[in-house]
Amino acid sequence: MEKKIILLMVIPFLLFWHWFEPAAKKNQQGMRAYGEKKYEQALQAFLSAKGVKPELAQLKNNTASTLYQLKKYKTALEEFSKIDPERSGISKSEFLYNLGNAFFRLNQYEKALESYKNSLILNPDDINTKKNYELALKKLEEKKNKQNQDQKKNPEKDKKDQQEKNKKKNQHQNLMQYLNQNEKKQMKKKQRKLTIVKKEKDW
Repeated sequence: MEKKIILLMVIPFLLFWHWFEPAAKKNQQGMRAYGEKKYEQALQAFLSAKGVKPELAQLKNNTASTLYQLKKYKTALEEFSKIDPERSGISKSEFLYNLGNAFFRLNQYEKALESYKNSLILNPDDINTKKNYELALKKLEEKKNKQNQDQKKNPEKDKKDQQEKNKKKNQHQNLMQYLNQNEKKQMKKKQRKLTIVKKEKDW
């Protein structure tokens, strides 16, 4: 997979924070640690900053991106899903690219394709997104081919499944047959009762 991950590690909103604002300081520490590939340390800093400013989409993006680097893809996806791209400070196409990468790592190729496609609609010249789209498409085809091959390779399972279906079908048929026969017997009894008439004594 194309290694480029779009992160918002240098964030314009820092310009509007006071230098001594706790969340800004923690965010800056996280960015420094991230740049040094100390992802665990970066994550702790971002989480600490989020504790002060939990509503900031920029911090959510930084946290999600760091989780991604730590290969905690499921948690990263959950964090990305909480982000409003309009407020995150990154473009929507970049946000969708990040989201697609998280889906890809979780083998959710159809969702990854959808995210990459929407990203490309907004930014059709992005080479990395194109490469990842093609790779996700290839992976999805491989997955479908493997599923088809597994079905062909396991005729015994198919045979057992068919036998189970036939068994259930026979059970239903037997039950219906029994009910039909019972119904016929009941009808005969009724007919007998209707046709049998007691003879009156001829006085």
